[in-house]
Amino acid sequence: MNKIKYFLRAVVLSIRIKSPLSFIVSIAGFAAAFLPMLISLQLRSFTNYVQKLFDNPDTLNTVIFSFAVLAVMYIVQTVFSLVQSYFSTQDSSGIKLYIKEQMLSLLSSVPYKYIENHGDFRKKVDFVKTYAGEKTAGSVSLIFVWISGIISFISIAVILSAVNFWIVAILIVTCIPAVILANMQKDETYRWRTKWMKEGALTIHYSDMCRQNDPMKEIRFFGIYPYIKEKWRRLSKEYIAKKNKVSRKHVIYNSIADLLRNGVYLIVVIITAWEIYQNPAKGLGTFMLVITAAGQMQSITTTLLINAVGIFSDVKYMEDFFVLLETEKEEKSDDTGSFDDVTIEFENVNFAYPNSDFLALDGLNVKIKQGEKIAVVGANGSGKSTFVNLLCGLYTPQSGSAKINGVEIADNLSKARKSLSVIFQYFCQYQDTLRNNIAISDPSRAGKDDEILELARQTGADEIIKNQENSLEEMIGIFSDEGNNLSGGQWQKVAITRALFRKNARVYILDEPTAALDPIAEANIYRNFASLTGDKTTILISHRLGVTSIVDRILVFDKGKIAEDGNHAELIAKNGVYAKMYRAQAKWYE
Repeated sequence: MNKIKYFLRAVVLSIRIKSPLSFIVSIAGFAAAFLPMLISLQLRSFTNYVQKLFDNPDTLNTVIFSFAVLAVMYIVQTVFSLVQSYFSTQDSSGIKLYIKEQMLSLLSSVPYKYIENHGDFRKKVDFVKTYAGEKTAGSVSLIFVWISGIISFISIAVILSAVNFWIVAILIVTCIPAVILANMQKDETYRWRTKWMKEGALTIHYSDMCRQNDPMKEIRFFGIYPYIKEKWRRLSKEYIAKKNKVSRKHVIYNSIADLLRNGVYLIVVIITAWEIYQNPAKGLGTFMLVITAAGQMQSITTTLLINAVGIFSDVKYMEDFFVLLETEKEEKSDDTGSFDDVTIEFENVNFAYPNSDFLALDGLNVKIKQGEKIAVVGANGSGKSTFVNLLCGLYTPQSGSAKINGVEIADNLSKARKSLSVIFQYFCQYQDTLRNNIAISDPSRAGKDDEILELARQTGADEIIKNQENSLEEMIGIFSDEGNNLSGGQWQKVAITRALFRKNARVYILDEPTAALDPIAEANIYRNFASLTGDKTTILISHRLGVTSIVDRILVFDKGKIAEDGNHAELIAKNGVYAKMYRAQAKWYE
């Protein structure tokens, strides 16, 4: 029943995607399906007229007219085939666009654990984008082709049966092995596509490394191109060897099936010759009709049976597509406003990342009130970024509670996120204008030039804007016509400006906000910190303890817990984890 359900869903989807003109062409294909039969009958008439021409020259006009009709039929068939091909290409483009839209929508709405490949999610997405989506959305086209094939099959079977029924029977029987093999190949192809998807992606990964800026720097510097090339070559050979093994088997089996189908023509010729011998009145035209129609009959029968099997075998792809679309989604709340004030409270929060038993947060307890300036510090793997991930609602606790204003973040996700603004450690570099790179956090204010420029002045991004020929309208990034990419520090200034531009946010979360900045730029950010953050709660995550001089409170993370909580003077006096970290960094500046 599930297969029928997914098939019907695919049909409905295909109907929605097809354009009206494409539908008209598909329906017109039902009439065009009679053309193979009509061409065979006309060829018989033309051949008979030509044969009579030798005895009766007065029939020349009839021969010419018959030839003209035959030529028109061939032209109509060719033109219609081109029209079908055109609309098929149009439909294919629409299908690909639809699949990309669905995948983008899916990736932006599933819980973040799937983005990090929970349950082989990435592999499933790649499989659907490469194979399953197009087969799903193309189901109606396949059905139209199948119905047209039935019409052609019946019409040709009728005219061949009129000559001899056994011709039809033999042609059908000899197509069966090819259909069985085609079905086996489809199943095997599906298996290797799903099984070897990872190997193929890994091969592409190593070839793409030499086309990307950052990896190419390291590849050139260390001179490791021979290693990369050898790795790519080995993976490619292994992957191609697996594919070739399957392909060789398919070629051998198909060759045997083709020999059987082509060999049957000898039998068809013998039967036709016998019929003409029995009844000479049938003439040479009957022989031409049978030879022409027999080839069409074989082709149509094979395609018809393969498509019939294919419609049902492709249900596996359809199932993969729809099951993927049914992946659980983040539960967004209807309230899309923001809080006026925000109190953050984590109570006994435990969290481990998918497929890991290690607790990234282990019984975490912390409360942050509106307006507090907080520094979150600690060693790598201490839980700092995980704390941010849960606060932003990207993950939910496995136990305990993560709340804003007494309500679980996961239960009020939209409002919680509207109340926050964040710059993640690995922030986006949008290949767009400077304006859009900043205003994308609050698009409704994209035209507020004075506010953008004033904020940029405080973050240091104004120097970037001033140096651009088109100011805020300058296209930046690797796709800029001028090759106008920014340095790491410049991108970070733009990202900080973007995070602080979100007007209704009550909490700023800045994860390693100055990691790529030079000391002077970092000092300028600290100097303007009070005016930049105002009365907003600010949480700074950093390995650099210089940030602690501008905050009210320091949270020291250690092994998923808050080991220490206090201001700089208090924690130095405590002589614990923070004091040890601070002295370790301070000695490098003595």
